[in-house]
Amino acid sequence: MATDNEVIHQCIEAVANSDTDIAPAVYASVSEKMPDMDQHIDFMDSRMRGRMLDQIYKLLLGDVDDGYLEFEARTHRGYGADLAQYQGILEAVKDAVCNVLSDTWSAAEEAAWDRTIVHIVGDISAALEGGVETQESLDTA
Repeated sequence: MATDNEVIHQCIEAVANSDTDIAPAVYASVSEKMPDMDQHIDFMDSRMRGRMLDQIYKLLLGDVDDGYLEFEARTHRGYGADLAQYQGILEAVKDAVCNVLSDTWSAAEEAAWDRTIVHIVGDISAALEGGVETQESLDTA
């Protein structure tokens, strides 16, 4: 049985082999589901959007260390990013991949992506613990 990381890798590789650019679908989904992110996405040029997706792929493939994740999470927190937004963009990537691979998409792939997204959001949450004030904590102070 393949690990979640292997499943994610196979899916991303299959999308790459299909020669499909999922970036427009990812950003359209993010805009539709989280319109508050439009102000940030509209600010980015295509190079920045491409870099952001590259970093998301690295997260999905487990190709980042904790120090990098903490740096990115804290940096993006400064722009107002929250855990729901991280989850939302990861879900948008999953949905775009699923749409490309719809003929072969399986429950096992769905489960591997879901577990991976939960794990990444948990890692981001842990990276932000201690010393970073959330909007919720500021509202209750």
